Amino acid sequence: MWLALVIFALTYVLISIRRFRWFNVERPMVALLGAGLMILLGVVGPEEALQAIDLNTLALLLGMMILVGCLEVCGFFTWVSLRIISRSKNRLHLLVLVMVVTAVLSALILNDTVVLLFTPIIIRTCMLIKSDPVPYMVAIAISANIGSVATAVGNPQNAYIATQSGISFIEFSAALLPIAVVSMLVAIPMVWLVFRKDLKDGSSRNGRIIDAQAISKQVNFKGMDRSIWLVGGIILAVFIGFIITPFLGVPLAVVAFVGGSLALFLVPLTNKKASSKAILQGVDWTLLLFFIGLFIVLKGVETSGLLQEMEDAFQSVSHGGLSTIPGLSFFTALLSNLISNVPAVILLTPFVASIGETSLWLALAASSTLAGNATILGAAANVIVAENGEKLGVQMPFWRFLKAGLPVTIVTLVISIIILQLLA
Repeated sequence: MWLALVIFALTYVLISIRRFRWFNVERPMVALLGAGLMILLGVVGPEEALQAIDLNTLALLLGMMILVGCLEVCGFFTWVSLRIISRSKNRLHLLVLVMVVTAVLSALILNDTVVLLFTPIIIRTCMLIKSDPVPYMVAIAISANIGSVATAVGNPQNAYIATQSGISFIEFSAALLPIAVVSMLVAIPMVWLVFRKDLKDGSSRNGRIIDAQAISKQVNFKGMDRSIWLVGGIILAVFIGFIITPFLGVPLAVVAFVGGSLALFLVPLTNKKASSKAILQGVDWTLLLFFIGLFIVLKGVETSGLLQEMEDAFQSVSHGGLSTIPGLSFFTALLSNLISNVPAVILLTPFVASIGETSLWLALAASSTLAGNATILGAAANVIVAENGEKLGVQMPFWRFLKAGLPVTIVTLVISIIILQLLA
C-alpha cells in the first residue's frame, strides 16, 4: 500500500505541476512512468495491468477523433471559423458567436479537438482587428468545457463515465443538456462583464468587424471539399447509432469505432488531398497513452487497498456527504483542480460504481467538467488554448483566466446541482 501511495502521489504531483523551470512535464509520460513503476515494483502484475486498460473508452475516443480528423481535412473547422467572422459586426458579437459555436461543436465532438482547431484562427483574427485575443481565448476554453457537458462524447471524462456506468446516450444527454444550455446562458454575460473594457469599440467600416475574404487569404482557404457530405453522413449515422444502442445491445464504443474506421477508409477515396496519414495526424495519441497509464496506476491503487482507504477517508471528512449530489459535486470539483478532471473521474469511479445511482454518475460528469473552468490547469482544453496562444506569441495569464473562470465555475456548479437534484 505504501508503494502504491508513493507512486500515486508522485504521478499526480507531476501531472498537477506540469512545468518545471528546466523542462516541461507531459501528461502521457508521467502517467506511463507511474504505470511502469506500478508493474516494475510488483504492485500490479503484467496480466492485471493489461486487464486494467479499458478498451471501450479508448475505442470510443479513437473513433470520435478519427471522425474529427476527417472533418478537419475536409476544411470544416476553417469554414466554420470564417462563417463566424463574416457574421460578426463587432467584438462583442464575435465573442458571443465564438462561445455558442464552440459549445455546440464541443457537445457533438471532443472539446479538446475543437479548441485545438479553432484557437489559432480566432487569435489571428484578433491580431488583424487589433483586439486583445485573451478574452476570446478564455471564452473558447470556458464554452468548450460547458458545451462538452451535454453528451457522452463531448469530452474524455464523459466518454469514460458513459462506458463505465452503462447510461444510454439519450439518458445522458437528457439530463446534462439542460445543464449545458443554462450554464451557457449564464457564462456568456459573465465573460462579457469580466472583459467588457477589452470588447468595446469593435466596429469597423460598414459595421463589419473584418473582411472574411482577407482572413480567408491569410489562412489560404479555398472552400470545403465535397467529401464533407460523406463525412457528415457517417457522423449522422454514428449519432443515430448512439441513440439506438440500448435497443441493439451494442456499446457506444463499437458504434464510434466502426464509424471512424469507415470514414478513415472512404474519405481518402473521395478526397484526393486527404490521406489516412493526414487524418490520423488529427488523432490525439498522447491522450490515449495518458488514459492507458492512468488505468494501470489506478489499478495499482485499487489492488493495494489504498483506494478503499482513500474512499473511507473521503466519507469520514464529508460525514457521508460523498453519497449525495452536492457533496460529490463539491469534492469532484476540488479534486479536479488539484489533479485535473480526467484523473479525478477515474479515481472516483469505483466509489460511484459501488453506489450505482445514475444521479451520482451524472453529478460526477457535470462537476468534473464544469470545475475545469476554474483555472488554466483545470482541464486539458484550457491548456491546449494556452499552448496555442504561446505558439502565436500570445500569453494567457493565469489570473486573467481565473478572473472569469472561477466565477463561472461556481455559478455553473450550483446550476448543475440544482438541476440534478430536481431530476433525481
